[in-house]
Amino acid sequence: MVLTAVLGLMTACATPPPRGAPPNYHTTGGALMGAAAGAAIGHAIDPTGGALTGALGGALIGGAVGNQMDYQEQRIRRLRRQRAYDPGPPPDYYRRYGRSPAYYDDPPPY
Repeated sequence: MVLTAVLGLMTACATPPPRGAPPNYHTTGGALMGAAAGAAIGHAIDPTGGALTGALGGALIGGAVGNQMDYQEQRIRRLRRQRAYDPGPPPDYYRRYGRSPAYYDDPPPY
């Protein structure tokens, strides 16, 4: 029971995948941890065939959760690539259109 609680709490701590990790990093880890937790729970419920059944069920559930985490990670990376850096106005902008606004030159009044 303690092992199940520890494994459950460890799955709540999602870390970013290391550099060069495969795109299904969380899916693989989730399936492995789910299989281990499912086998432990299944064996505790039914010592004869519960470990195999629990491992299969745990692997399916853990893999599904890991797959969702991989999908979210890929979506976040795609959005970060789309976000562009805004360097501000071009260098000659204020020369053509007059002096820069006062809020660029003076400190705030407070």
